[in-house]
Order: sequence, then C-alpha cells, then structure tokens
Amino acid sequence: MQTLRVLGIFALVLLAGLTFPAGGQAATHPVITDPADVREGDFTGISEAQKTLAVKVMNAQMCNCGCDMTVAECRLRDSSCRRSLIFARTIMDAIREGGSEAKVVEAYQAKASTFVEAKMPDDRGVVYAIDTTGSPARGGTKAPVTIVEFSDFQCPYCKELQETLEQVLKAFPQDVRLVFKQYPLNIHQYARQASVAALAAHAQGKFWPLHDKMFQNFSAINEENIKRWAREAGLNMGQFEKDMADGAGAKVLGTPTLFVNGRRLQERSFEAFKKAIQEELAAIKGGSAATKAGAVPKPAPSTPTKPKTTKPSGSH
Repeated sequence: MQTLRVLGIFALVLLAGLTFPAGGQAATHPVITDPADVREGDFTGISEAQKTLAVKVMNAQMCNCGCDMTVAECRLRDSSCRRSLIFARTIMDAIREGGSEAKVVEAYQAKASTFVEAKMPDDRGVVYAIDTTGSPARGGTKAPVTIVEFSDFQCPYCKELQETLEQVLKAFPQDVRLVFKQYPLNIHQYARQASVAALAAHAQGKFWPLHDKMFQNFSAINEENIKRWAREAGLNMGQFEKDMADGAGAKVLGTPTLFVNGRRLQERSFEAFKKAIQEELAAIKGGSAATKAGAVPKPAPSTPTKPKTTKPSGSH
C-alpha cells in the first residue's frame, strides 16, 4: 500500500508539470519563447506584447503537415516546411490587424482547414515554349539539350538540387546547357531581394559567383548579407544598388521546377536528368538521320503550348 501511495504521489507530481491542450491530451511539445526561433518569421511592425502573443498561439496550435509538432516547433526544427511558415505568417497577419487571441486562433484554424497542397500538373508529352533570352546560363553554348531551372534562393529544395545539377553538367559538358530563371516565392521573406540581387549581378557578369554564395548560405539570407556577398563577388556596388530597385519572376507553381527541352521533369534525381537528356539526344540524332535519308520531318507547331499562368502560391 505504501508503495502504491508513493507511486500515486509521483504520478500527480508528473501530471502537475504538464499542460493540457483543449483536446485533453498531455502536451509533450517544447515551448518556444524566442521569436528568433520562428525561422523566416516576419515580426516587423508588431510590438513586443504582440510578438509574445504570436509565439503563444504558435506554441498552442499544431502544424498539420504530419510532423506532430506545433507551428512554433515546426518552424524551429524544420525550416523547409512551407505549411508552418504560411501558418506562422497567417497568425502574425491577424495580430497586425489588431485581432484578439481568439480571433488570431480563428484565423489560423480557417487557414489550416482550407490549406491545399499544390500538385504537379500531369503534362507529360507537352512541350513548353520558355523564353531564355538574356537569362543566366552555363554549359555547352551550342548544346542540343537545355535544362531550365525555375528557382528561389531561400528554397531548401532548390539548394539541395544544386549538387545534382553540377553532376549533370559534368556528365554532359557539351550536350547540356543550364538556364536559371528567377521565381521568388512569397513565403520566403528575402527571396525577392535575393532574386533582384542576382539579376543585378547578372547585369555585371557576376551572376554565378553570387548564385553559388547565396545557395551555400541560403538559411542566412537577409538584406545585409546579400549586400556583403555582392561586394565579395566584386560587383560595382553603386550600379548594384541602382539595379536593386527592380526585378521580375516567372510564373510557375513552385520551386524548383525544371524543363528539359521544354518538357517538365517530374523527378529531380541525377538518373532522371540522365534519362531525359539521353532521350532528347536520341530523338535529335534520330531526326537528323531521317532528314539525311530523305524523310520529311514533321513541322513544328505554329503556336507552342504554353502553361497556364498562376500567381506564386508559395509552394515549393
């Protein structure tokens, strides 16, 4: 009996140290207190009291990405999760509008219940006409295969892809040309500034050094670092500051999105690139052989198929 009484008291002590959410289950999630731990959270324009409220709500609400973490915890531990980022910004936007804690929670719940993942379109066999005029490019200047990369410098998936793209260029040095297209997502705080900086660097012939620097340090991108890296890349900073006043992005569902000779690449592995490139090279060689044999090649379509334009949704 004495043993049971001790165990009972011990259980009560443990329970006393736990907090319970509305559902009645014991919460085992760490409480985030520092707004700086909410990665890419934009707390500008709100008071300290509002920051405290924002973090409180983020600690109390679960991210529904399947991570079994709160919004605050997910931002701290998984900076690649776009859901937690969108939810965090929804909470902060509601606070900026002067909402009470109940209204802020209501805004979050409305967003979480209607959030829809962007799906890759099933456009196999479709060839897109993508204008690459003036875009940064590297690889074979007369390469028969062109890879177009729509990318965001703050996107973790885009950063991870860079090593694979380097492999592709080394494996097909004369056959492949890589073209970079800007597509800053609105869920990344400094993506547009990084994009504009890259365009300014391109105008000075310094695109790839700044490109590499920003991807190598993608999690540290901010206004101050962008300018520092631009100086380190040897840019004319007077011209750079002038060019930073403007920029443009492409209309794609998310990043990274890639096209091989106009065909959307569904996978991002080296083997997927290799297969697509080899198929394009085989088709090109087959077409050349047929022409030499006297066959009449099929005429190119007069109006290339173009993708539907969609405003950046913030998906990766």
